[in-house]
Amino acid sequence: MPPRRRGVYWWHRIGNGMDNTVGLKLGGLTLDVPFFQASLSGYSDHAMRALARRFGCPFSLADMMLAKSMTHPRVLRKPCFLPGADEHPVGAQILGNVPATMAEAARALVGVGYDLIDLNFACPAPKVLRRARGGALLNDPDTVIDCLKAVREAVTCPVLMKLRIGVDHQPRSRENFWEIVARSIEQGVDALVIHGRTVSEKYRGKADWEILAQVKARFPAAMVIGSGDIFEPAATPELLKRTGLDGFIVARGAVGNPWIFRELRCVWEGRPLPAPPDLAEQREVMLEHFHRILQGYPEKKAVGYFRKFVVGYARRHPERKRVLLTLMKAETRAEVEAGIDAWYRRA
Repeated sequence: MPPRRRGVYWWHRIGNGMDNTVGLKLGGLTLDVPFFQASLSGYSDHAMRALARRFGCPFSLADMMLAKSMTHPRVLRKPCFLPGADEHPVGAQILGNVPATMAEAARALVGVGYDLIDLNFACPAPKVLRRARGGALLNDPDTVIDCLKAVREAVTCPVLMKLRIGVDHQPRSRENFWEIVARSIEQGVDALVIHGRTVSEKYRGKADWEILAQVKARFPAAMVIGSGDIFEPAATPELLKRTGLDGFIVARGAVGNPWIFRELRCVWEGRPLPAPPDLAEQREVMLEHFHRILQGYPEKKAVGYFRKFVVGYARRHPERKRVLLTLMKAETRAEVEAGIDAWYRRA
């Protein structure tokens, strides 16, 4: 299959014609803003994606999926792996190291309704690295490119690749990174999503966006999307201007904080930032999120799963530590709801 036309960024006028907003074109998928929600392992299920969309996110990637598992129809039929009818466009991110399996999984995921495939060669989790998947493959350019080729031949939807800037900072690791970048662009990947840390750094320190800028400068026609430390919406236009990148993804900054997408939309549409959500709105959104989780999990598991988001939600509360103490101790639906009511009904 010949390489497709690569995506390019584009500008259009909005409102009274005085403001500009930049969007993204990922193959045949067009977004009206230059950002979307990342795939977050253990977080970005349908509940989180639905809230992101409600607050202005144009597109989300589902939780990372093991390609080997997605080739089994019985597994893929489980509700947690299926896209919601109300959330298109939505993408699937797959993890694996066997090209034929990656291709089969991509074909199956498109078959159940996903609109885009993202190949994960970035995950730094030790259990992933031990199995020579995710970020470990950055030291194996041939396997990465073989996986990309196989998936490209298997599906007609846009195909993205998630990378880090190397396994570590050794010269050989950096050489492998640049080889993967160059060869994947030659193969017509629709976009490279690059996190500005090495695999060995995990999430320590600050993401290096200068290397991402070098990628865009060296391959100006390619779609290059940055990742890492997107927490302040107002800073993102200057970040893209400085680096020349086409867009960015929001990852940890969206955990327990769907309002980040409302704020980003205002920034990129030239509107004033909205007032921070008051306690009443925070309560409403937290309960909505918790109740959505309850629709997909048994009560005990839902309570434990929701705790991961509580950390993010509590950051906006003036008594964060006390809120956390209450909600982290909750073990039942009633206790979670009572804890939220106790802290978020207050003026």
